[in-house]
Amino acid sequence: MSEAVGPFFVEIDDAPDIVIDPPAAENIAELDLVTSVTDQLDLLVGEETADLIIEHFEKRPVSELADLVDDIREHFGILVAPRIGWSELIDEIDKYGPDIECDLMYIPNAPSLYDWVRDHRNTPWNQLLRLLSRMPEGGWYLAAVGSDVGRAEAMLKLESEGEIKPPSRRPSLVGWTSERERQTEMVETLRRIEHATWGASQKFKGKGGRPPKNLPRPLTGRAQAEELRSFRDHDEIGAQVLGSRYKPILA
Repeated sequence: MSEAVGPFFVEIDDAPDIVIDPPAAENIAELDLVTSVTDQLDLLVGEETADLIIEHFEKRPVSELADLVDDIREHFGILVAPRIGWSELIDEIDKYGPDIECDLMYIPNAPSLYDWVRDHRNTPWNQLLRLLSRMPEGGWYLAAVGSDVGRAEAMLKLESEGEIKPPSRRPSLVGWTSERERQTEMVETLRRIEHATWGASQKFKGKGGRPPKNLPRPLTGRAQAEELRSFRDHDEIGAQVLGSRYKPILA
């Protein structure tokens, strides 16, 4: 943050301006837990400086102090909280900030990581979160996340508790072109040729095992709709034949 913006200045009558440096990361994280204007001010500027500012504003409407706090937060790019909260966002940037920055350089028209601080109103933090969920395959961010053992352990724990679903073993529809389909088909053909060659070898005498299965494909909406229709037909027939004894698939 200190690289993106300079300090904030509070003008005080008949006294030097109060210089406010960027707040510490742990203080920003605590903004998730406070709501009052004075508590926010303590976290943003420190209790000693906050007391000076409050003393200056004590004879003014409370709305002016609230506006000042908003101005300070906007100056440092922390006016509007992200949907995951400040604590999780700060943790993500602390861990993977350089990797995120590298990937953003190669995404056409993507903002710089600094822009989320400098132009906070036009680049909300939720936009960054949406970008993180769609970072380029093979990029720095996904490589860093994929090699983070602590994160993997946390995800496994959430999966075992039923909080999140395990990742799909199917490839994504994003980037699945006709060219990639043909390449996959060629790999499958080569695997079958390899299996047949081993199976025909006198050395192994047909002990090559079962033929390899086709590689997984992306799951399309149409395929899911066809499967659901098949299940509904099955349930309808089962209910007609077995009546109340039948347990439907689509319960």
